Amino acid sequence: MIVFITTIRHPDNCTSYARVGRLLDSSLRSICNQTDDDLRVIVVHNSMPTVTVSDPRVSYVQVDFPAPSPERNARIPFNVFQRDKGTKCVVGVSAAQALGADHVMFFDADDYLHRGIAAFANSQLSHPGWYSPLGLIHSHGSRVVQAVTEGFHLKNGSTGIVRTDLCDVPSSLTPGSSQEDIVAHIDAPQVDQMFGGHGKWQDVLEARGHHMEPLPFPSAIWEIGTGENVSGNLVSARQKQALDDAISTDFSIELPSRWSHFSSSGRLLLKRLGRRIGRDSRAH
Repeated sequence: MIVFITTIRHPDNCTSYARVGRLLDSSLRSICNQTDDDLRVIVVHNSMPTVTVSDPRVSYVQVDFPAPSPERNARIPFNVFQRDKGTKCVVGVSAAQALGADHVMFFDADDYLHRGIAAFANSQLSHPGWYSPLGLIHSHGSRVVQAVTEGFHLKNGSTGIVRTDLCDVPSSLTPGSSQEDIVAHIDAPQVDQMFGGHGKWQDVLEARGHHMEPLPFPSAIWEIGTGENVSGNLVSARQKQALDDAISTDFSIELPSRWSHFSSSGRLLLKRLGRRIGRDSRAH
């Protein structure tokens, strides 16, 4: 069985907690449409936003960790974001161990996951795990996507599938453990960089003699331009392709209306113009 784990940021560090709930809703629908039903989902949170998905495979684990930043804003320092996310991911792994998970996959709560992940992982229960160099980027409201053909796992948090025992979360930690307990039992750099960061698992496990392999298909659609992205809105020059029925089916993402597409395209154009004007003004 594979357990998908995500974390929800503290409500004090969000632009709109209602929007966080809507994004999580879409992500949960995507995961619950996996072709293999042998899965569970764990959502670790301080306070649950409103969601409409009702599925017995989805569990919610509440923690009382403090807000990582006093700034009431989605753009918080990355190091404190990593500590908050990393300790919450450890809580998620502890809960997954109690469920008997063979593999865990960490995902961002606003991404869409490929429907074949559970079937792929569940067919190779002893495999150390996989990372996804392939992925897609979707600007919120747009009818196009951009393909990432290398290094997706270095930038996105929905790209790592790890055999549960290789996470090295000790049984002394429980879903009720405090952040202080977690950092006392697991080195802080491991919490921050492996559980709270991107693209570290394959290198660390390789050094231990466990070879992760690249996933043979894109793991996720990275949803940007939501107003809640830690990294901000990513404007990319990558070649675009239509968000067609095949992609919609594989990732359970709804096709936006044409009005949403034009609105999204207009926002991206204004952003590019703003950057160009800024560069030109600094040059004179």
